[in-house]
Formats: sequence, C-alpha cells, structure tokens
Amino acid sequence: MDDRRPNILMIMADQFRLTTLDGMGDRIPTPNIRRIMDRGVVFTQASCTSPLCTPSRASLATGRYPSRCGVPVHDMVLPPEQTTYYQLLRQAGYRVGVAGKTDLHKHDAYCGPRGDLPSMYHYGFTDPFEVEGKMNSGRLSFYPDGSKHLMGPYQHYLEEKGLLDTLAAHYALLNANRDQTAMGKYPPYYAAPSVLPDEDFQDAFIGRAACSWLEKVEDDLPWHYLVSFDGPHCAWDPPMGDYEAVKELDLPLPLEDDLKGKPRWVRERAAQQTGTMSREDAVMLRRCYAGSVHHIDVWVGRMLDILQARGLRRNTAVIFCADHGEMLGDHGLLCKRAMYEASVRVPLVVSLPGMSSRRDSGALAQLMDLAPTCLDLAGVHYDRSSMDARSLLPLLEGQIDDGDHNRWQISELDNCQMVYDGRFKLIRSQNDTDELYDLKDDPNELHNVIDAHPDVAARLLSYTYKD
Repeated sequence: MDDRRPNILMIMADQFRLTTLDGMGDRIPTPNIRRIMDRGVVFTQASCTSPLCTPSRASLATGRYPSRCGVPVHDMVLPPEQTTYYQLLRQAGYRVGVAGKTDLHKHDAYCGPRGDLPSMYHYGFTDPFEVEGKMNSGRLSFYPDGSKHLMGPYQHYLEEKGLLDTLAAHYALLNANRDQTAMGKYPPYYAAPSVLPDEDFQDAFIGRAACSWLEKVEDDLPWHYLVSFDGPHCAWDPPMGDYEAVKELDLPLPLEDDLKGKPRWVRERAAQQTGTMSREDAVMLRRCYAGSVHHIDVWVGRMLDILQARGLRRNTAVIFCADHGEMLGDHGLLCKRAMYEASVRVPLVVSLPGMSSRRDSGALAQLMDLAPTCLDLAGVHYDRSSMDARSLLPLLEGQIDDGDHNRWQISELDNCQMVYDGRFKLIRSQNDTDELYDLKDDPNELHNVIDAHPDVAARLLSYTYKD
C-alpha cells in the first residue's frame, strides 16, 4: 500500500520557554532543535491557551479553549464526549502514537504498567505508551496491604532497577517546600543534578521508547506520533552529564521587577517563591534548567537521525512545541500559572516536507492551532465551526500573511485571563488589580499602564472567543 499523506512527528516539551529556542535570548545551545528551525517556520509570538499543563494539553487535543472543552483547571479529565484531533486522524486511517505525558486524565494519575489504558484508545491513540508526569513519577501510592501501587511504566521501570525509593524520597523533600516559604532543606527555587543515573532519567526513558517506535513503525500507513517529554519541568534536576555539558554557559539572570502595579497575589507569590533566592541560587536554577533542555535536545537529534536514516524525513512534518513556558525567576516567579511572557509564550516550530530554509512568523499563533493544522496536513475533513483554533497551514504554505491569522490571543487560568492583540496585553485578575502592558514600548512588562489607557483595556475586554 502506498499512502503518501505525510507523517507527523510532534515533539513536545513541558514548561519550555519560547526564549529558550536557539538564539532567542536564553543563550542555551540547542543544535538539534535548531535543525527543525532551519527547515521550517518559527512562530515568534506563539502562545498557549493556558499556562498550565492539563488545560493547555486538553485545548491542543480538541482545538478549543480550556473553558470550552471542559478542562478549565488542572486536576481534571478531558470529558470523553469531547472530540480530539487524534480520534479524527485515527478514523482517517492514521496510526496515532504517543510516548510520554498526555495529562488527558490528570484527576486519575494512573497510567497502567504499559501506558496503554483503554482511555488512551478512546482519545484516539492506536499506539499509546503513556508515561506518568514528572512529579507523579516520584510520588508513592500504596494498596491497603501496604504494597506499592505503581502509577505507570516509569515507576515500574524504576522499581525493577531499585531506584524508585531513591527518587520518591528526594521528591518528597522537594514537595514539602515547593509551594511554601523557603525555610526547609529545599526552598522552592532549589535546583541540582538528578539523584538518578543519567540513563535512568525520565526523559531518557521516554526518548528511548520514542526512538524504538520510530525505528520499527511500518511505512504502509501514515502516522502521527506525539513525543511528550516531562522536562524541563520543575523540579530542575537534569542528568549529571547534561548539567556538566552546560555548567560553564554564561546564562542571563532572571528579569528583575519591583512589582509595582502588579496584583497582590503576584507580589505574595513572588515573596514566597524567591524572596530568599540569592544570585548564586538563580545561577544554579538556570544552569539546571539548561541541563534539562540539553538532554531533550540530544533526544531530538536522535529522532531526527532515525527519520533521516529510514528515508522518512522527506514525507514527515516535524513540529517542536511546548504546553506552556517557565518563569524561571522572572518577576520573582517560578514555574507557570502566570500571564507574563515567560509563562504564556511557547516555542512553536513547524517544518513541512520540502521546506529547506527558515522563516520567522509574527502571526498570533496559539498552541491549539496545531489541531486543525495536523488535520489539514492529513487531508481530513472536520467541522471547523466546532473549533476555536485556526489552521496554520495557509500561513505555512504562504497563502496568507501573518496578520491574517488571528487578531488576538486569549489565555485562561482559574483566577485570571489574558487578551493580547500583538501590541497591548490585558491581564484581568479576579478580585485584584488588572494589568495592561504595551509590549512594543515595555517588552519586559514592568509598567502597568491600565490607568493611562482605559480605552485600550475596554477594547481588549470586548474581544471574544470567536472573531
């Protein structure tokens, strides 16, 4: 059988900053991700629909905003009646595989010993290998008889190697202080190389599974393969070898902000998370983040090499993206759950078959736009009116200009919402201070100008989910 519809390899990192892309500010070399950038379109203004794992990934799966696909907050399950683009690809004859984290059933963290729960098939995967999320991988659960209730393939792997108790003990100490005042052994900004051998690191486990699938998958049918790494998500604990590879890099320090004009909840969270963080702590934090990025980049290179060796690259679209960004100390904040640039902006790079050079696009792309994009690439019919997302394919093929894609971006959290029009960003916080930033004059979001521009704030507030 000769089916020339393109394969789609989507590589997703968790909590990866847009500025971490090679040459975009964080000064972390990523030569293998750069291979995708050099033969594709780099969306320099891409955003997520929620700077939080579960809502963002549900939005990607359905092409709908979190509040419209039934997953507005973190600890939820994507309702089974929601249509996913994975289902539509499967129905059109695609093999649909995944290796790594999906977060489509976050409320129930159990993934099964082989990562192939029935729910994964329902969501549209034909070849599932779901791996528990990073913090869940080090969290122990027990049956009533006291035996361990292992949550997924990675915990089974660690248990077999005698390493699960080591990781669990370490992560228990981290979690005890991660969201509290920095008075314990490990403050919220603590970062250090992994307590595990390099080959047993979680993203190495995911990377090996992904490479094995790519080496063996038949080419009789087209496929869509999601490789979903758990890093560089906190805890910031890269493999020692990757830390050694980047520890001498001259990395930028976090963006300083006196937090004037910021909501009270932001000021309180900053004091809690980084109030005692020293310059040396900040340097270590960024080095460990860079080590985790380096580790992912190595596996990206191995996957690209497999495609090349098998002759699959010429008919495979390659996408690199992330579910949301990482504050990494900017504005005094860590991790995600904020509408500032470091958290809400995501890398989004698409390399289609036949592309041979790089093009940067300032279109207001959103991560969920990949859902209709993949369907259009596969030639799959779908109800466009059911999605909030817009296909990027017309942009990728040069049929429309950047400004013709979206007029604004929206991102949601349970306590705030962002609307951005390409220059002005409005952040509404429930029962707290609203913010307006002119990113043309103030790209670092240091000056809240909402009092000076009430007309702009009112205009952005009037934007809705449908243009």
